[in-house]
Amino acid sequence: MVDDNLLTIRNPRIERYSGNGWNKIFQGINLGLNRGEVLGLTGESGAGKSTVGLAAMGYCRDGCHISGGTIDFVGTAMSRHHDVQMMSFTGSTSAGKAVVQGFIHL
Repeated sequence: MVDDNLLTIRNPRIERYSGNGWNKIFQGINLGLNRGEVLGLTGESGAGKSTVGLAAMGYCRDGCHISGGTIDFVGTAMSRHHDVQMMSFTGSTSAGKAVVQGFIHL
């Protein structure tokens, strides 16, 4: 039997370093995505949509890290890999492919 579970995110905690130490910037989302399903994230600017998308691929913005929760892609714990392992993993799967959206300021 093939496991249809593609992505599972359970309460990731993302922190950013500032002059007074690590501060929580994001916590408290739980979701699952099965093969063949499509997921869209909506919300106000600064709500954490991009942060969730990056974390789902095991990445964080500069100065940040994933300090808790679980993020599993096809059974692989994405938040527990080092950069070299991530480059190898994302190069052979669709986990490293994302559509980055933004505004053009003229």
